[in-house]
Amino acid sequence: MNINQILKGTKIISNSVFNKQQEYKLRFVHEDDNCWYVDLPEWPFDHHNLMMVAGADKLCAFLSSDDKDVKVSVIPSDKPLTIDGYAELKQKDYGLTEGSTYDVLNLEGFQRDIWLCPVTLFVLGRYPKYIYVKAIA
Repeated sequence: MNINQILKGTKIISNSVFNKQQEYKLRFVHEDDNCWYVDLPEWPFDHHNLMMVAGADKLCAFLSSDDKDVKVSVIPSDKPLTIDGYAELKQKDYGLTEGSTYDVLNLEGFQRDIWLCPVTLFVLGRYPKYIYVKAIA
């Protein structure tokens, strides 16, 4: 890691912390190595850090209609919401550098927890208590 990567990463995380959005549109790609990755072209660090693991990969595969990619709408919240058509991810535990584990609720056919790595801090600016997710076109 060099100083330019650190400076670019600092800029990305400060933007995500101070310019929080109500909704994020994210794309996940199933690559040739048979792993799922979040598509973040501005990511200044190693590509492998963007890999979905520990259930997040299974959620991407579950939401994908073609097992190649999936676009999702993500709504982070610090309180429970009622949003039709969205699966609710409820935080179980977290650590700043350890990531965050979520129960996936009300997503028929998907029965497991998922873990989100610290890249979540770059994207959402925090580990929200609740995350609402649905596949979009």
